[in-house]
Amino acid sequence: VLQRDVAVQGRGHRDRPNESYLLALDPKTGATLWRHIRPSEAVAESREAFSTPIPFSFEDQPQLLVAGGDALTGHDPESGKELWRWGTWNPRRITHWRLVPSPVAGAGVVLVCAPKGSPVYALKLGGAGVLDDSALAWTSGGESRDVSSDVPTPAYYDGDFFVLNDLRRSLARVEPGTGRVKWMMQPPGRAKYEASPLAADGKIYLINHAGEAAVIDAATGEVRHEVTMDEPGRNEVVRASIAAAHGRLFLRTTRHLYCIGNSGDAVPEARLP
Repeated sequence: VLQRDVAVQGRGHRDRPNESYLLALDPKTGATLWRHIRPSEAVAESREAFSTPIPFSFEDQPQLLVAGGDALTGHDPESGKELWRWGTWNPRRITHWRLVPSPVAGAGVVLVCAPKGSPVYALKLGGAGVLDDSALAWTSGGESRDVSSDVPTPAYYDGDFFVLNDLRRSLARVEPGTGRVKWMMQPPGRAKYEASPLAADGKIYLINHAGEAAVIDAATGEVRHEVTMDEPGRNEVVRASIAAAHGRLFLRTTRHLYCIGNSGDAVPEARLP
């Protein structure tokens, strides 16, 4: 959890600094396994992140990837120890650059999306300690300036990244090693897309604020299908990402949870431990 350096609306400490930290818990007992302070030079809102720590393994080394507080870090999942750190996308220490997308890794690089229409940074995995910009494989910009994301987390699928730009409403298939854009398309509908793209079965699944879902061909970027799943009421928007499990798709709108699949396919019964 990343929190500002001052208490906000009754949350956070008032008598001491608000530390950013990683916390590991025993799932059976809730006991603390380890707690690691994650230092940050970010200020005010830029200390905040809505991203999720991502488990990943590179060259047989398990890691936790964490983005936020103007930095991207890799951690030992057994202890929380910081293995490496890169940053920043915010050298001027802009105060309102909270981070929303989680990092995503594949093909030897990890993507971190700087906020509010800023570039995507691709960092080469395998480094140790404090990394400088020589560790970057590429940064979006120029002809690829629309490869950006303020809210959705990119997907890694079929050897490439799929980056959904919620501010410019575009979806791009990007080569991991070079940043080359293989195709870019505009998803259908007029509403904003903030739910992260789901990649599965040769397709990219999207849903926008208005509850309009689209199925995109991952190979070509062509729209295969579009359907309105729900019509949110006034001041309501659909933000939940589509999920896949047991050969089915799960879509959550403001009013309903949909399960989509072939009616003859049995869904394994969920059992609590």
